[in-house]
Order: sequence, then C-alpha cells, then structure tokens
Amino acid sequence: MTKLLRIKVFMSSTVIALSLLSITILYKLPKTADTIVEKKINSNIRIAVMNGCGREGLASMFAQKLRNIGYDVVNGQGGNADSFDFNVSVVLDRKGNKNYAKTVAKDLGIREILDQYSANPYIIEDLVVIIGRDWDTLKISKEAMATDVK
Repeated sequence: MTKLLRIKVFMSSTVIALSLLSITILYKLPKTADTIVEKKINSNIRIAVMNGCGREGLASMFAQKLRNIGYDVVNGQGGNADSFDFNVSVVLDRKGNKNYAKTVAKDLGIREILDQYSANPYIIEDLVVIIGRDWDTLKISKEAMATDVK
C-alpha cells in the first residue's frame, strides 16, 4: 500500500506542477500575442519623420522610437522639414488613410492631422510626422528626453 501511495503522491505532484506551469505560460501569452498583433498592424504604416523645429537629433530620436513600437519608418534616421518654423507637431496624411493618421497621432500625442494627399506614385510613405517645438510634450519624447537628445 505504501508503494501505491507513493505513486499516487508522485502523480498528483506531477499534475500540480504541470498545471502551474501551464497557468504561468498562459498568463504570459496574451501580452506577447497583443504585442505581436500591435506590431503587425503598425508595421503596415509607412512613415517619414521630419524635424520641424531645428533641435538637433529629434528626427532620429522619433524615428527610432516609432520603429521600436513597430512602425515602418521609411526615411532612415529622419530628415529636416522644409522649415524649422513648426510650433506644433503635425501628422500629414499622404495617402488618404485617416485611420493610419489617427493611430500615429494618438501614439505620439499629436493633435494636428492635415491632409496632404499626393497621387505621385514615387511617394512611398503613408504619413509624414513633422516634429515641432512642442516635441517635449509628445508621448514618446517623455521617456527619451534625458538620454537621446543632447
């Protein structure tokens, strides 16, 4: 009887251990799955990032942060806007997809979305994000201000 009891205890312990392992794995999966879904959705959005205020390194910092959350930044480390006179940051919708523009604006904390549709087949970006003088109030900049911008 003691041998049978030991087998039952061993089997019960094994079932409990496997159950705990399964619960732990299942608890972690939704976070990973959500991240994968979010990155997959974001990776369909092609963005050009431009510095519109003249502060050195801003376009590069925002381009990297957007990549980190899954967006497809198509202009390398970013570039300069046509002028450095942008008081506020804006999202320019180049392809007529308002949902893309709203998603990126929300992720960055940008309030201004402008339509700048172009039928030019050589324009590959869906959106242009121009970082203005309000860059330090944007969501992504708050986590990176101290380390990324000199």
